[in-house]
Amino acid sequence: MINIENCIIEHPIEGLDISKWQQLVNMMAELFDAASGVIVQYRQETFNVVATSENDDNFLRVNASWPWDIKSFCRRIVETNDKLYVNNAQADEEWACAPPVSDGPVRSYLGYPLYWPNGSLFGSFCVIDTKPTNYSEPLNKMLGQLKLIVESELHHVANILETKALLAEKIAQEQQLKKLALYDQLTECANRNLLTERINYQIAQADRNQSQFSLIYFDLDKFKPINDNYGHQCGDAVLTNIAKHVKAVVRETDTVARIGGDEFVIVMNKKINDDKIKQKLLDVIETPMQCSGVTVSVTASIGIATSPDNGKTMKALLASADADMYQSKTKKLA
Repeated sequence: MINIENCIIEHPIEGLDISKWQQLVNMMAELFDAASGVIVQYRQETFNVVATSENDDNFLRVNASWPWDIKSFCRRIVETNDKLYVNNAQADEEWACAPPVSDGPVRSYLGYPLYWPNGSLFGSFCVIDTKPTNYSEPLNKMLGQLKLIVESELHHVANILETKALLAEKIAQEQQLKKLALYDQLTECANRNLLTERINYQIAQADRNQSQFSLIYFDLDKFKPINDNYGHQCGDAVLTNIAKHVKAVVRETDTVARIGGDEFVIVMNKKINDDKIKQKLLDVIETPMQCSGVTVSVTASIGIATSPDNGKTMKALLASADADMYQSKTKKLA
């Protein structure tokens, strides 16, 4: 969106081609045979020249500025929100003492108010001369038509920026919805939906390439007492910590999913060494951590299944890994 409090020279607006304004003010100076064709922005009690004609006798330069408290023609435009034509300022009782006239070269001024797309005042669109003038009514009205070019350009740019902002917001919302649909909110691991997608993909790849891949199924032992003794906030911290460290020891191409309270599944994209990966996982899962001022720790029971040896469907592979995990847990209790 456009910040109308910023000077557009110091803070250029994305997509706004000031060179078009330059061509316009050059044409204004030529058409009116004037010393200066000018576009002035008003902001924060200050007037800034943002475009001015390039003729040799022009006394104004881009980024020239003056404060609100100086009596000026542009200030009158802001005060009245209306056009202003002073054909002989030096002979005008009201304007003869204004600094641009008494201390400067201004003798004639014709200006129109310029507006931002939201309807607020941008500044003024004017021709200024160092000699008295006698512009005809058609010429006067023509300046009012020319200023619409600037307003149209501001509208065009504002529409583009608004469209971009809306598109970015839509993309962010879609990404958030996708995240909610595919990821566990607590641990940011994959959820059952994404797990299903990844396993089915690996099954298809294995079938196509005559290759193998493994599933790891594990749950936490001694986890319930943590929730019971220290509260669910501590339990959540343990789950988040374990998920973080498990994801750190597998490859980026593998998928770590949380499918229950303390149950996790890892989809490995190739067959693995059972004992080696089990030990690596146990090392990070069983590392004690601080929670609520106390040291807590858990252990894990791990089961592994490999496709196609232990099944060719998701259901069969999960059942096989679950059975292997249960066998591991039973051995601990024996």
